[in-house]
Amino acid sequence: MEIFSEKFIKSEELEKRIRTTCSFNNAKCEFRQGRILYISGTNISFIEPHKVDVTIKGKKLILIYFDRKNLFLYNRTMPITIKQFDTLLKSIKKELA
Repeated sequence: MEIFSEKFIKSEELEKRIRTTCSFNNAKCEFRQGRILYISGTNISFIEPHKVDVTIKGKKLILIYFDRKNLFLYNRTMPITIKQFDTLLKSIKKELA
């Protein structure tokens, strides 16, 4: 059994919006490329989402996304929009000021 992987296509538009939101809130963000894993000889594949590590005032948040329409906080059970993400960063910044 062999496992093959290929890069998962990124959404440059969404990453730009995340970077902009982070910069306005003095947060640092680091992007990690997602990938698709295939198991040879089977019809099984696994999609590892793109991840964004956001650090603000010593607190760390993890965003994951599959495409420009699906953004989540920590895991797929917590969908979030860019506006909600901005509000969250502002409230963290205000609390820890």
